[in-house]
Amino acid sequence: MARRVGAVMKVSRRQVLRRRLAGAGAVAVILLAVYLVFLRNSSLFAVDQVEVSGVTANQERITAALVRASEDMTTLHVREDDLRKAVGSFPTVAALSTSTDFPHGLKIEVKERPPVAVAKIDGEPTPVSADGFVLTGIDFDPKELPSLDADLSEDGRLGGEGASQAAILGAAPEELRPRLRSATWDLDRGGVVVDLDGAPELRFGEGDRAADKWEAAVTVLADPDLGSPGYVDVSVPGRPVSGS
Repeated sequence: MARRVGAVMKVSRRQVLRRRLAGAGAVAVILLAVYLVFLRNSSLFAVDQVEVSGVTANQERITAALVRASEDMTTLHVREDDLRKAVGSFPTVAALSTSTDFPHGLKIEVKERPPVAVAKIDGEPTPVSADGFVLTGIDFDPKELPSLDADLSEDGRLGGEGASQAAILGAAPEELRPRLRSATWDLDRGGVVVDLDGAPELRFGEGDRAADKWEAAVTVLADPDLGSPGYVDVSVPGRPVSGS
């Protein structure tokens, strides 16, 4: 009889525990619903102080666009997708991130696309990014950037040949950037050809695996037995070739 009573008590305790857990779960669901429906979008936490950093190109227009986009947001509900859409027409903006300063402050940090080369667009020297965007509205010195040959595609970015050149130039090691002179596209020489001051002609093929190809080029150029070849071909980075 005692065993039977003990078993009944254990069952009862498990039932009580289950009921308590179920009740706690229901309360949590209710609180979450209140948060999502009311507090998350409450004017008590409305964004009214916006700090934008990291913008150097089109600063006033980009800042104004971000401030307008954040007007109906709260510090509990920041919609980063809406902020990105607000500056989607500015090719200098590569990405952005946000943080909140409770209860009303919003900080937006913008990451810009740096220029890696200069292309002639409508006859004017124009900076371009490594991923093929035409970077209008930024201050730059054409003499400090290598040139490339490029046409624009229908979406306003560099076409395939120009995009390959930009990808290669953009992946050049930092210590070699001051020595970059130009890039061209020559199918007879495999694709992208880079003129690097004090080095043989560098042939990269397509714009893929740009970092690997530069690593191979640097290794070859540092070889004391290289001699004075006319070109170094790293289109297949695992098997670089040099020739006259």
